[in-house]
Amino acid sequence: MPKTERILKVMQRVYERQNFTVGELAEEFSVSYRTMLRYLHELSRLGVPLYANEGKNGGYSMLTSRQMIERSAQTNESIQRIIKPQTLIVGMEMKLPFTAYYMSQALKSKLWQELQDRMEEIPYIRKKTPSPLYIAAVLNRQKIYHYVAGVEVTTIRDTPERMVSLTLPTQEYAMYTHEGHADREDTDQSYSYVIQQLKQRCLKPNPTLYSLELRTSIHASKAQIYIPLIE
Repeated sequence: MPKTERILKVMQRVYERQNFTVGELAEEFSVSYRTMLRYLHELSRLGVPLYANEGKNGGYSMLTSRQMIERSAQTNESIQRIIKPQTLIVGMEMKLPFTAYYMSQALKSKLWQELQDRMEEIPYIRKKTPSPLYIAAVLNRQKIYHYVAGVEVTTIRDTPERMVSLTLPTQEYAMYTHEGHADREDTDQSYSYVIQQLKQRCLKPNPTLYSLELRTSIHASKAQIYIPLIE
């Protein structure tokens, strides 16, 4: 089936169902999760009013005109443009071919657990809260998916064996608070929602820089997502 015809059929199904998840549509159309997400992005660019719902019952839904107005007002508060100072990170990393992106979720939990088990080895942890501030740095490139599960530190020195360090310069970000599961589908929906809203504001994310996810614990359901902006 040609791509254009498939997208039109997806559009028809979206209007029929009103509420759905990316996984459900991917299974229905026999395509990968990532492919279906791209289709939905294209529908959004075409003006289909999709909204990503976070949480355990999350997914996508069609917005009514009234909901679109209400959501637009909420967006001005929920997505903030901020300048984040230089960020220093030490942690565990994984690098995968982008085609193996779907394997990353199982590997992430192992990275975070190993990081937690080795926390005492990391010097100079920044103590912003009673517990360490966990931070994931994510870089999606055309061929490589790079993910670092780490903590913020005040200086990079004496990095423990089999750990890596990152120095991210002062940067302007779009910051959004994600509430829901930390799994790939829920988090991707939040990223998708923010990207859509940035386009409506004529702001451009910078895909060459690391996005960040900050949590107070490795299992926290709430995370601050930082998407770098092109200046």
